[in-house]
Amino acid sequence: MRVIFTLFLLIGALTQGQAAHHETDEGADVFQANCAYCHNQNLPRMPTRDQLLEREVKEVYSAITSGIMAPYSRDLSPDERRSVSEYVTGKKLGDYASGAAAIPKEAYCANQTKSPVRNASSGWNSWGNDNANTRFQTEEKAGFTASDVPNLKYKWAFGVPAVSSMSGQPTIADGKLFFGTWSGLLVALDAESGCALWVYEAGSGIRTAISLGELSDGSISLFFGDLSGKVYSINPNTGQKNWAIQGDDHDHARITGTPVYYDNRLYVPLSSLEEVAGAMPDYECCTFRGGLLSVDAQTGETIWKTYTVAEPTKQGKNKLGVQIWAPNGAAIWTAPTLDPETRTIYAVTGDSYSHPAAPESDAVMAFDMDTGDIKWTTQTLAGDAFTTACLSPETMDSCPDNHGPDLDFGSSPILVTNSEGERLLLAGQKSGWLYALIPSSGALKWKVKVGPGGVVGGIEWGFAVDKSKAYVAIAGAWELGPGEAGGISAIDLNTGAIIWKAPPSQTSCSKVKERCNTGQLAAVTAIDGAVFSGSLDGYLRAYDSTSGEVIWEYDTRNTYDSVNGIKAMGGSLNGPGPAIAAGHLYVNSGYGMWNMWLPGNALIAFSVNGE
Repeated sequence: MRVIFTLFLLIGALTQGQAAHHETDEGADVFQANCAYCHNQNLPRMPTRDQLLEREVKEVYSAITSGIMAPYSRDLSPDERRSVSEYVTGKKLGDYASGAAAIPKEAYCANQTKSPVRNASSGWNSWGNDNANTRFQTEEKAGFTASDVPNLKYKWAFGVPAVSSMSGQPTIADGKLFFGTWSGLLVALDAESGCALWVYEAGSGIRTAISLGELSDGSISLFFGDLSGKVYSINPNTGQKNWAIQGDDHDHARITGTPVYYDNRLYVPLSSLEEVAGAMPDYECCTFRGGLLSVDAQTGETIWKTYTVAEPTKQGKNKLGVQIWAPNGAAIWTAPTLDPETRTIYAVTGDSYSHPAAPESDAVMAFDMDTGDIKWTTQTLAGDAFTTACLSPETMDSCPDNHGPDLDFGSSPILVTNSEGERLLLAGQKSGWLYALIPSSGALKWKVKVGPGGVVGGIEWGFAVDKSKAYVAIAGAWELGPGEAGGISAIDLNTGAIIWKAPPSQTSCSKVKERCNTGQLAAVTAIDGAVFSGSLDGYLRAYDSTSGEVIWEYDTRNTYDSVNGIKAMGGSLNGPGPAIAAGHLYVNSGYGMWNMWLPGNALIAFSVNGE
């Protein structure tokens, strides 16, 4: 009997070993055929094979199923996605609960009879909190003042499953909080307690903030875009989809900038990841064009669509003999700015991907709100043709000749009226320059060099303004090390003069040296008397708006007992800035994308004394 049982175990072990070997072989084959070129080389912004071994299998599976890598794995079968996820991490996926099922039942509010959202502008709305994208919150809506800031305390954290980066800036209205995740979840929480109200599964990861708008029929909808280029309208009270459309049909199209709502229309910025695809040796670079899409917010029907550049044509071949196309690029990476008074939309653009670089790249553009016609274009840097191929000697043959420095505009322009009554349009670039333009013509009023520029330098995700000053954080995370990268400055809106400069921390990376940097890429948020800026070192800091003195700081690099039962971990602060409403400050923590900075999966809430 024992011999038979032992033989049974041996046969079973052999069978399991053969099955595991087969699964490994399949995963290796899928990796070699579809992933190896990028991940077997030490390419910038690409985690290597060894670095992928550090990732959780659920995170990788989520990334290639509905996250950042979904566009590149669309031809893989579900079994192939599973096998390659297990292969690159060396871990088994098991019974993985994906999507909304990954949120435990215990995370949901016991009392689901919350009052409906009635006022779209009652808290913090969209990316910049108003049509002008000021990223400023009034004392009335903030629910606390600058004198309360030193008493802000941790209140709760929500852990997002299967991600290592947090990019969906929260929107708050009538006691509810809405945010998106890299894994493609749109989550509605009770803003006071953090318990979940509902979860909607989008088709791909969500990097945008959420815009709320009251439609012509009196109903309120929320709007966002995803990494597959889709745009959604959702009922904020039920989580039910009203409509979804494809914003652009290019294979690499995505929505990174927040769609902005006004008067029953939605204005959607179009961007892409073709700048990364351009590093592939056989890729015909490039054909994506940035643009703006105007949509009927009630129905999802397109009203107009305007591309930033002309249609691309063949432009010869690169050193590998691969066809080159141009013009291209000039993606709109961030939320457009609206001026209903003059019926104008303002947007800023990124670089081109090949020569000749478009005259609309690295530019500020004005569009007619009603027709989409381009009113004017002010380019600040010509000839900036760039792809990620330019970052590594191994891929330089795919890089444009005489390539540019990759100095996109990545932060929304801001409309202001200074103390002299002048209306100005402010635009911050990765070059480190802040520009003040005349909104009616695009002519330059003044400009100021706030800090060093670079590939991950200058002004990245956004700055903020109050009545007299602009508050501009500097990145420098690619070019400079801890203690050198970062810092924030206050700029006089009348003259462009720098009023004060607050340097980066000299000690925050001393205990966490690997992947730690003091660059301040994240968007800035302001209230009367205080300015909030997050850093790649994981710290959120508040500065006195008059002196630049640090009046409060919090190290988010912690592990938290989350309100939803999922392990929550803080990391680098990048992308969105804090959202402030009804006595609370909310911030996303964690940015492990590109394997460069500190991973995390926490949405953290603060309030005065933690109450």
